[in-house]
Amino acid sequence: MGHHIDAEGWIATPTGYGRRSYRAYVPHPLEGWDPSFGVEDMNAVTAADRALVAATSLPQTDLGGAIAGWMVARDESIRSSVMEGVAATESGLAWARYMDQAGRPVSDENEALTLGAAKQVAAAVELGNKMRAGRPCAPDDILDIHSRLFAGTRDKDIGGAFRAEPIWIGPEGCSVDDASFVPPPSEHVPGLMDDLVAYLNTSEHPAVLRAAIAHSQFETIHPFEDGNGRTGRALIQTVLNDAGLARGAIPISTALSRDRVGYYDALNATRVVCGPADAAARTAALGRWLATFGNACEQACQQAASVVQTVETMAARWRKAAAFRRGSAAAKLLEALPSMPVLDAAMVSERLGVTERAARVALSALGAAGIVRSTGGRRNRRYIVPEIVGMLRRVAPDGGLPPRWVSGEVGAMEGQPPAALAPSRCDYRGPRSNRQCWLPKGHAGQHRYPPIR
Repeated sequence: MGHHIDAEGWIATPTGYGRRSYRAYVPHPLEGWDPSFGVEDMNAVTAADRALVAATSLPQTDLGGAIAGWMVARDESIRSSVMEGVAATESGLAWARYMDQAGRPVSDENEALTLGAAKQVAAAVELGNKMRAGRPCAPDDILDIHSRLFAGTRDKDIGGAFRAEPIWIGPEGCSVDDASFVPPPSEHVPGLMDDLVAYLNTSEHPAVLRAAIAHSQFETIHPFEDGNGRTGRALIQTVLNDAGLARGAIPISTALSRDRVGYYDALNATRVVCGPADAAARTAALGRWLATFGNACEQACQQAASVVQTVETMAARWRKAAAFRRGSAAAKLLEALPSMPVLDAAMVSERLGVTERAARVALSALGAAGIVRSTGGRRNRRYIVPEIVGMLRRVAPDGGLPPRWVSGEVGAMEGQPPAALAPSRCDYRGPRSNRQCWLPKGHAGQHRYPPIR
Protein backbone atom coordinates (compact mmCIF):
# COMPACT_ATOMS: atom_id res chain seq x y z
CA MET A 1 0.00 0.00 0.00
CA GLY A 2 2.40 2.61 -1.22
CA HIS A 3 4.49 3.74 -4.18
CA HIS A 4 8.00 3.43 -5.60
CA ILE A 5 10.49 6.27 -5.63
CA ASP A 6 13.96 6.78 -7.07
CA ALA A 7 16.50 7.40 -4.33
CA GLU A 8 20.23 7.72 -3.77
CA GLY A 9 22.39 6.38 -1.00
CA TRP A 10 25.76 5.00 0.00
CA ILE A 11 25.75 1.34 -1.00
CA ALA A 12 28.39 -1.38 -1.11
CA THR A 13 28.77 -2.96 -4.55
CA PRO A 14 31.20 -5.53 -6.02
CA THR A 15 33.32 -2.60 -7.21
CA GLY A 16 33.40 -0.70 -3.92
CA TYR A 17 31.39 1.54 -1.62
CA GLY A 18 29.89 4.64 -3.13
CA ARG A 19 26.83 6.75 -3.73
CA ARG A 20 24.44 5.31 -6.29
CA SER A 21 20.79 5.38 -7.24
CA TYR A 22 18.24 2.69 -6.41
CA ARG A 23 14.49 2.17 -6.41
CA ALA A 24 12.65 1.91 -3.07
CA TYR A 25 9.12 1.34 -1.85
CA VAL A 26 7.49 3.91 0.46
CA PRO A 27 4.25 2.91 2.24
CA HIS A 28 1.39 5.37 2.49
CA PRO A 29 0.80 6.86 5.96
CA LEU A 30 -1.89 5.24 8.07
CA GLU A 31 -3.34 8.55 9.25
CA GLY A 32 -6.89 9.02 7.98
CA TRP A 33 -7.13 5.62 6.34
CA ASP A 34 -10.43 3.86 7.00
CA PRO A 35 -10.47 0.42 5.33
CA SER A 36 -13.76 -1.25 4.51
CA PHE A 37 -13.41 -5.02 4.69
CA GLY A 38 -15.62 -7.74 3.29
CA VAL A 39 -17.26 -10.56 5.20
CA GLU A 40 -14.36 -13.02 4.77
CA ASP A 41 -11.77 -10.60 6.13
CA MET A 42 -13.90 -9.60 9.10
CA ASN A 43 -14.64 -13.24 9.87
CA ALA A 44 -10.88 -13.84 10.22
CA VAL A 45 -10.59 -10.86 12.56
CA THR A 46 -13.61 -11.91 14.61
CA ALA A 47 -12.46 -15.54 14.96
CA ALA A 48 -9.04 -14.38 16.18
CA ASP A 49 -10.64 -11.95 18.61
CA ARG A 50 -12.84 -14.67 20.09
CA ALA A 51 -9.86 -17.02 20.47
CA LEU A 52 -7.87 -14.34 22.28
CA VAL A 53 -10.78 -13.54 24.62
CA ALA A 54 -11.16 -17.24 25.44
CA ALA A 55 -7.42 -17.57 26.13
CA THR A 56 -7.38 -14.62 28.53
CA SER A 57 -10.42 -16.06 30.34
CA LEU A 58 -8.73 -19.34 31.29
CA PRO A 59 -8.66 -19.81 35.09
CA GLN A 60 -5.13 -19.50 36.48
CA THR A 61 -3.58 -19.48 39.93
CA ASP A 62 -0.91 -16.89 40.73
CA LEU A 63 1.88 -19.47 40.62
CA GLY A 64 0.53 -21.27 37.57
CA GLY A 65 -0.03 -18.01 35.74
CA ALA A 66 3.52 -16.85 36.48
CA ILE A 67 5.02 -20.12 35.25
CA ALA A 68 2.83 -20.17 32.14
CA GLY A 69 3.73 -16.56 31.40
CA TRP A 70 7.44 -17.36 31.69
CA MET A 71 7.14 -20.39 29.44
CA VAL A 72 5.14 -18.64 26.72
CA ALA A 73 7.38 -15.55 26.73
CA ARG A 74 10.55 -17.65 26.46
CA ASP A 75 9.13 -19.81 23.70
CA GLU A 76 8.02 -16.67 21.86
CA SER A 77 11.50 -15.17 22.05
CA ILE A 78 13.12 -18.41 20.86
CA ARG A 79 10.74 -18.86 17.92
CA SER A 80 10.99 -15.24 16.87
CA SER A 81 14.79 -15.52 16.96
CA VAL A 82 14.85 -18.81 15.04
CA MET A 83 12.87 -17.14 12.26
CA GLU A 84 15.82 -14.77 11.85
CA GLY A 85 18.44 -17.53 11.88
CA VAL A 86 19.37 -17.13 15.56
CA ALA A 87 19.03 -20.50 17.28
CA ALA A 88 18.93 -21.24 21.00
CA THR A 89 17.37 -23.90 23.22
CA GLU A 90 15.16 -23.53 26.25
CA SER A 91 17.95 -24.80 28.52
CA GLY A 92 20.48 -22.48 26.88
CA LEU A 93 18.19 -19.49 27.34
CA ALA A 94 17.62 -20.41 30.99
CA TRP A 95 21.38 -20.50 31.52
CA ALA A 96 21.86 -17.20 29.68
CA ARG A 97 19.28 -15.61 31.94
CA TYR A 98 21.14 -16.87 35.00
CA MET A 99 24.41 -15.39 33.72
CA ASP A 100 22.68 -12.08 33.02
CA GLN A 101 21.01 -11.96 36.45
CA ALA A 102 24.34 -12.79 38.07
CA GLY A 103 25.90 -9.80 36.29
CA ARG A 104 28.12 -11.93 34.08
CA PRO A 105 28.41 -11.71 30.28
CA VAL A 106 26.66 -14.26 28.05
CA SER A 107 29.45 -15.49 25.80
CA ASP A 108 27.34 -17.26 23.21
CA GLU A 109 26.05 -14.67 20.74
CA ASN A 110 22.96 -16.69 19.82
CA GLU A 111 21.88 -17.02 23.43
CA ALA A 112 22.68 -13.36 24.12
CA LEU A 113 20.46 -12.32 21.21
CA THR A 114 17.68 -14.70 22.25
CA LEU A 115 17.90 -13.35 25.80
CA GLY A 116 17.59 -9.89 24.24
CA ALA A 117 14.49 -11.05 22.38
CA ALA A 118 13.01 -12.25 25.69
CA LYS A 119 13.67 -8.83 27.22
CA GLN A 120 12.13 -7.28 24.13
CA VAL A 121 8.93 -9.29 24.55
CA ALA A 122 8.74 -8.28 28.23
CA ALA A 123 9.22 -4.60 27.33
CA ALA A 124 6.56 -4.82 24.62
CA VAL A 125 4.05 -6.36 27.05
CA GLU A 126 4.91 -3.69 29.63
CA LEU A 127 4.31 -0.94 27.06
CA GLY A 128 0.93 -2.43 26.19
CA ASN A 129 -0.05 -2.42 29.85
CA LYS A 130 1.00 1.22 30.21
CA MET A 131 -1.04 2.16 27.14
CA ARG A 132 -4.01 0.30 28.55
CA ALA A 133 -3.64 2.39 31.71
CA GLY A 134 -3.83 5.57 29.63
CA ARG A 135 -0.21 6.39 28.80
CA PRO A 136 0.20 6.92 25.02
CA CYS A 137 2.95 5.24 23.05
CA ALA A 138 5.89 7.40 21.94
CA PRO A 139 8.54 6.80 19.25
CA ASP A 140 11.14 6.45 22.01
CA ASP A 141 9.20 3.43 23.32
CA ILE A 142 9.78 1.61 20.03
CA LEU A 143 13.46 2.55 20.14
CA ASP A 144 13.66 1.21 23.70
CA ILE A 145 12.07 -2.11 22.72
CA HIS A 146 14.59 -2.44 19.88
CA SER A 147 17.53 -1.59 22.14
CA ARG A 148 16.65 -4.51 24.47
CA LEU A 149 17.42 -6.95 21.67
CA PHE A 150 21.06 -5.99 21.26
CA ALA A 151 22.00 -4.95 24.79
CA GLY A 152 24.87 -7.13 25.95
CA THR A 153 25.85 -8.18 22.42
CA ARG A 154 28.59 -7.05 20.09
CA ASP A 155 25.93 -5.15 18.10
CA LYS A 156 24.72 -3.08 21.05
CA ASP A 157 25.57 0.16 19.22
CA ILE A 158 22.83 -0.38 16.62
CA GLY A 159 20.15 -0.94 19.26
CA GLY A 160 17.59 1.82 19.71
CA ALA A 161 18.65 3.83 16.65
CA PHE A 162 16.90 4.20 13.31
CA ARG A 163 19.01 3.14 10.36
CA ALA A 164 20.93 5.80 8.47
CA GLU A 165 21.61 3.88 5.25
CA PRO A 166 19.66 1.93 2.60
CA ILE A 167 18.62 -1.61 3.42
CA TRP A 168 17.14 -4.36 1.25
CA ILE A 169 15.70 -7.85 1.60
CA GLY A 170 16.53 -10.83 -0.57
CA PRO A 171 18.78 -13.90 -0.90
CA GLU A 172 22.02 -13.72 1.04
CA GLY A 173 24.60 -11.64 -0.77
CA CYS A 174 22.18 -10.17 -3.32
CA SER A 175 22.59 -6.61 -4.56
CA VAL A 176 19.98 -3.89 -4.17
CA ASP A 177 19.03 -4.42 -7.81
CA ASP A 178 18.24 -8.09 -7.22
CA ALA A 179 16.41 -7.63 -3.89
CA SER A 180 12.88 -8.91 -3.44
CA PHE A 181 12.00 -5.80 -1.44
CA VAL A 182 13.68 -2.44 -0.82
CA PRO A 183 12.22 -0.48 2.14
CA PRO A 184 11.98 3.32 2.10
CA PRO A 185 15.14 5.45 2.25
CA SER A 186 16.35 6.22 5.77
CA GLU A 187 15.24 9.87 5.62
CA HIS A 188 11.60 8.68 5.39
CA VAL A 189 11.84 6.47 8.48
CA PRO A 190 11.28 9.01 11.33
CA GLY A 191 8.13 10.46 9.74
CA LEU A 192 6.68 7.05 8.93
CA MET A 193 7.37 5.84 12.47
CA ASP A 194 5.68 8.94 13.93
CA ASP A 195 2.66 8.10 11.78
CA LEU A 196 2.68 4.47 12.96
CA VAL A 197 2.87 5.51 16.62
CA ALA A 198 -0.02 7.95 16.10
CA TYR A 199 -2.01 5.07 14.59
CA LEU A 200 -1.33 2.91 17.65
CA ASN A 201 -2.55 5.70 19.93
CA THR A 202 -5.65 6.87 18.07
CA SER A 203 -6.94 4.07 15.83
CA GLU A 204 -10.43 2.77 16.59
CA HIS A 205 -9.92 -0.38 14.51
CA PRO A 206 -10.55 -3.71 16.26
CA ALA A 207 -7.43 -4.79 18.14
CA VAL A 208 -6.64 -7.78 15.92
CA LEU A 209 -6.92 -5.61 12.82
CA ARG A 210 -4.83 -2.89 14.47
CA ALA A 211 -2.11 -5.41 15.36
CA ALA A 212 -2.07 -6.83 11.84
CA ILE A 213 -1.86 -3.41 10.18
CA ALA A 214 0.78 -2.15 12.63
CA HIS A 215 2.98 -5.21 12.07
CA SER A 216 2.65 -5.00 8.29
CA GLN A 217 3.45 -1.29 8.27
CA PHE A 218 6.41 -1.74 10.62
CA GLU A 219 7.95 -4.51 8.51
CA THR A 220 7.45 -2.42 5.37
CA ILE A 221 9.18 0.59 6.94
CA HIS A 222 12.01 -1.68 8.22
CA PRO A 223 13.26 1.16 10.43
CA PHE A 224 16.34 -0.55 11.87
CA GLU A 225 19.61 -1.87 10.54
CA ASP A 226 18.84 -5.29 12.06
CA GLY A 227 16.22 -6.86 14.33
CA ASN A 228 13.16 -5.61 12.42
CA GLY A 229 11.35 -8.94 12.36
CA ARG A 230 11.78 -9.59 16.09
CA THR A 231 10.86 -6.03 17.03
CA GLY A 232 7.84 -6.03 14.72
CA ARG A 233 6.53 -9.26 16.22
CA ALA A 234 7.11 -7.88 19.72
CA LEU A 235 4.95 -4.90 18.74
CA ILE A 236 2.05 -7.32 18.22
CA GLN A 237 2.28 -8.11 21.94
CA THR A 238 2.00 -4.39 22.73
CA VAL A 239 -1.19 -3.93 20.71
CA LEU A 240 -2.93 -7.02 22.10
CA ASN A 241 -2.03 -6.21 25.72
CA ASP A 242 -3.14 -2.61 25.22
CA ALA A 243 -6.54 -3.91 24.11
CA GLY A 244 -6.81 -6.44 26.94
CA LEU A 245 -6.80 -9.35 24.48
CA ALA A 246 -3.67 -10.79 26.08
CA ARG A 247 -2.31 -10.91 29.60
CA GLY A 248 1.36 -11.20 28.91
CA ALA A 249 2.88 -12.66 25.78
CA ILE A 250 1.09 -14.93 23.35
CA PRO A 251 3.14 -17.37 21.21
CA ILE A 252 2.41 -15.61 17.91
CA SER A 253 5.90 -16.35 16.51
CA THR A 254 5.42 -20.04 17.33
CA ALA A 255 2.39 -20.02 15.05
CA LEU A 256 3.91 -17.86 12.31
CA SER A 257 7.10 -19.94 12.24
CA ARG A 258 5.15 -23.04 11.18
CA ASP A 259 4.80 -21.53 7.71
CA ARG A 260 7.50 -18.91 7.34
CA VAL A 261 7.18 -18.75 3.57
CA GLY A 262 3.44 -18.15 3.84
CA TYR A 263 4.06 -15.49 6.50
CA TYR A 264 6.59 -13.59 4.39
CA ASP A 265 4.52 -13.97 1.23
CA ALA A 266 1.44 -12.59 2.98
CA LEU A 267 3.41 -9.53 4.13
CA ASN A 268 4.80 -9.03 0.64
CA ALA A 269 1.27 -9.16 -0.76
CA THR A 270 0.40 -6.00 1.20
CA ARG A 271 3.04 -3.99 -0.70
CA VAL A 272 0.97 -3.08 -3.73
CA VAL A 273 1.39 0.13 -5.68
CA CYS A 274 -1.66 2.37 -5.46
CA GLY A 275 -2.69 5.89 -4.57
CA PRO A 276 -3.18 6.91 -0.92
CA ALA A 277 -6.87 7.59 -1.61
CA ASP A 278 -7.44 4.23 -3.34
CA ALA A 279 -9.21 2.64 -0.36
CA ALA A 280 -10.34 -0.40 -2.33
CA ALA A 281 -6.82 -1.37 -3.48
CA ARG A 282 -5.31 -0.73 -0.04
CA THR A 283 -7.98 -2.83 1.66
CA ALA A 284 -7.71 -5.68 -0.86
CA ALA A 285 -3.94 -5.82 -0.35
CA LEU A 286 -4.46 -6.76 3.30
CA GLY A 287 -6.72 -9.75 2.64
CA ARG A 288 -4.08 -12.48 2.54
CA TRP A 289 -2.20 -11.06 5.52
CA LEU A 290 -5.36 -10.78 7.63
CA ALA A 291 -6.18 -14.45 6.98
CA THR A 292 -2.61 -15.49 7.86
CA PHE A 293 -2.48 -13.33 10.98
CA GLY A 294 -5.94 -14.35 12.18
CA ASN A 295 -5.06 -18.02 11.81
CA ALA A 296 -1.78 -17.47 13.68
CA CYS A 297 -3.66 -15.82 16.56
CA GLU A 298 -5.98 -18.82 16.82
CA GLN A 299 -3.04 -21.26 16.80
CA ALA A 300 -1.23 -19.14 19.39
CA CYS A 301 -4.26 -19.28 21.68
CA GLN A 302 -4.44 -23.07 21.35
CA GLN A 303 -0.77 -23.26 22.29
CA ALA A 304 -1.28 -20.92 25.25
CA ALA A 305 -4.25 -22.96 26.49
CA SER A 306 -2.16 -26.14 26.33
CA VAL A 307 0.59 -24.48 28.38
CA VAL A 308 -1.87 -23.20 31.00
CA GLN A 309 -3.51 -26.59 31.44
CA THR A 310 -0.18 -28.39 31.77
CA VAL A 311 1.35 -25.81 34.09
CA GLU A 312 -1.60 -25.65 36.47
CA THR A 313 -1.28 -29.41 37.02
CA MET A 314 2.40 -28.95 37.84
CA ALA A 315 1.73 -25.96 40.12
CA ALA A 316 -0.87 -27.96 42.07
CA ARG A 317 1.64 -30.77 42.53
CA TRP A 318 4.27 -28.30 43.75
CA ARG A 319 1.92 -26.78 46.30
CA LYS A 320 1.02 -30.20 47.63
CA ALA A 321 4.68 -31.24 47.93
CA ALA A 322 5.75 -27.90 49.41
CA ALA A 323 3.45 -26.91 52.25
CA PHE A 324 5.58 -23.98 53.35
CA ARG A 325 4.62 -21.53 56.05
CA ARG A 326 2.96 -18.46 54.54
CA GLY A 327 5.44 -15.60 54.32
CA SER A 328 8.50 -17.82 54.77
CA ALA A 329 11.52 -17.46 52.49
CA ALA A 330 10.74 -20.86 50.96
CA ALA A 331 7.15 -19.82 50.16
CA LYS A 332 8.37 -16.56 48.61
CA LEU A 333 11.00 -18.40 46.59
CA LEU A 334 8.40 -20.80 45.23
CA GLU A 335 6.43 -17.85 43.85
CA ALA A 336 9.59 -16.32 42.34
CA LEU A 337 10.85 -19.49 40.62
CA PRO A 338 9.29 -18.77 37.20
CA SER A 339 11.72 -15.90 36.68
CA MET A 340 14.72 -17.89 37.95
CA PRO A 341 14.91 -21.33 36.28
CA VAL A 342 18.64 -21.34 37.13
CA LEU A 343 19.57 -19.69 40.43
CA ASP A 344 21.97 -19.57 43.35
CA ALA A 345 21.86 -18.46 46.97
CA ALA A 346 23.22 -14.97 46.27
CA MET A 347 20.57 -14.39 43.60
CA VAL A 348 17.79 -15.61 45.91
CA SER A 349 19.11 -13.43 48.74
CA GLU A 350 19.00 -10.33 46.56
CA ARG A 351 15.61 -11.11 45.04
CA LEU A 352 13.85 -11.92 48.33
CA GLY A 353 15.73 -9.46 50.52
CA VAL A 354 16.91 -12.14 52.94
CA THR A 355 20.33 -13.29 54.15
CA GLU A 356 22.26 -15.83 52.11
CA ARG A 357 21.85 -18.31 54.96
CA ALA A 358 18.05 -17.94 54.77
CA ALA A 359 18.29 -18.27 50.99
CA ARG A 360 20.21 -21.54 51.30
CA VAL A 361 17.64 -22.85 53.79
CA ALA A 362 14.84 -21.98 51.33
CA LEU A 363 16.68 -23.69 48.48
CA SER A 364 17.19 -26.79 50.61
CA ALA A 365 13.46 -26.86 51.41
CA LEU A 366 12.56 -26.68 47.70
CA GLY A 367 15.18 -29.31 46.97
CA ALA A 368 13.66 -31.64 49.57
CA ALA A 369 10.28 -31.16 47.86
CA GLY A 370 11.83 -32.16 44.52
CA ILE A 371 11.22 -28.76 42.92
CA VAL A 372 14.84 -27.62 42.50
CA ARG A 373 18.00 -29.63 42.02
CA SER A 374 21.51 -28.60 43.02
CA THR A 375 24.41 -28.74 40.59
CA GLY A 376 28.07 -27.78 40.75
CA GLY A 377 30.50 -27.93 43.63
CA ARG A 378 30.06 -26.76 47.20
CA ARG A 379 31.76 -23.42 46.57
CA ASN A 380 29.96 -22.78 43.29
CA ARG A 381 26.60 -24.38 43.92
CA ARG A 382 23.74 -23.51 41.64
CA TYR A 383 20.21 -24.80 41.43
CA ILE A 384 17.96 -25.55 38.50
CA VAL A 385 14.22 -26.05 38.11
CA PRO A 386 14.36 -29.02 35.74
CA GLU A 387 10.61 -29.50 35.49
CA ILE A 388 10.02 -26.03 34.02
CA VAL A 389 12.57 -26.45 31.24
CA GLY A 390 11.65 -30.08 30.64
CA MET A 391 7.95 -29.27 30.48
CA LEU A 392 8.57 -26.41 28.07
CA ARG A 393 10.35 -28.85 25.76
CA ARG A 394 7.36 -31.17 25.85
CA VAL A 395 4.76 -28.43 25.36
CA ALA A 396 6.81 -26.55 22.77
CA PRO A 397 9.66 -28.81 21.59
CA ASP A 398 12.73 -27.35 19.89
CA GLY A 399 11.37 -28.36 16.49
CA GLY A 400 12.22 -25.01 14.96
CA LEU A 401 15.94 -25.36 15.54
CA PRO A 402 18.40 -26.54 12.89
CA PRO A 403 18.75 -30.35 12.80
CA ARG A 404 22.40 -30.11 13.93
CA TRP A 405 21.38 -28.50 17.24
CA VAL A 406 21.22 -30.95 20.15
CA SER A 407 19.41 -29.90 23.32
CA GLY A 408 20.92 -30.90 26.65
CA GLU A 409 20.14 -30.71 30.32
CA VAL A 410 20.74 -27.47 32.21
CA GLY A 411 22.57 -29.40 34.90
CA ALA A 412 25.41 -30.22 32.51
CA MET A 413 26.34 -26.57 32.05
CA GLU A 414 29.12 -26.60 34.60
CA GLY A 415 31.91 -27.98 32.42
CA GLN A 416 34.91 -26.11 31.10
CA PRO A 417 36.24 -26.35 27.56
CA PRO A 418 38.28 -29.56 27.22
CA ALA A 419 42.05 -29.37 27.07
CA ALA A 420 42.08 -31.41 23.88
CA LEU A 421 39.34 -31.38 21.27
CA ALA A 422 37.47 -34.64 21.04
CA PRO A 423 36.79 -36.22 17.63
CA SER A 424 33.04 -35.64 18.14
CA ARG A 425 33.43 -31.86 18.30
CA CYS A 426 30.23 -29.77 18.16
CA ASP A 427 29.71 -28.63 14.57
CA TYR A 428 27.83 -25.43 15.47
CA ARG A 429 29.31 -22.17 14.14
CA GLY A 430 28.56 -18.68 15.44
CA PRO A 431 26.27 -16.87 12.99
CA ARG A 432 28.43 -13.76 13.00
CA SER A 433 31.96 -14.90 13.86
CA ASN A 434 31.73 -18.24 11.96
CA ARG A 435 33.95 -19.76 14.66
CA GLN A 436 33.24 -23.41 15.48
CA CYS A 437 32.22 -24.37 19.01
CA TRP A 438 35.04 -26.30 20.69
CA LEU A 439 32.88 -28.38 23.08
CA PRO A 440 31.92 -32.02 22.38
CA LYS A 441 28.92 -32.71 20.18
CA GLY A 442 25.71 -32.94 22.19
CA HIS A 443 26.91 -30.66 24.97
CA ALA A 444 24.42 -28.56 26.94
CA GLY A 445 24.19 -24.84 27.52
CA GLN A 446 26.24 -22.14 25.87
CA HIS A 447 28.51 -22.76 22.93
CA ARG A 448 32.16 -21.95 23.54
CA TYR A 449 34.58 -20.68 20.92
CA PRO A 450 38.39 -20.67 20.76
CA PRO A 451 39.93 -17.30 21.54
CA ILE A 452 40.83 -14.97 18.68
CA ARG A 453 44.62 -14.76 18.44
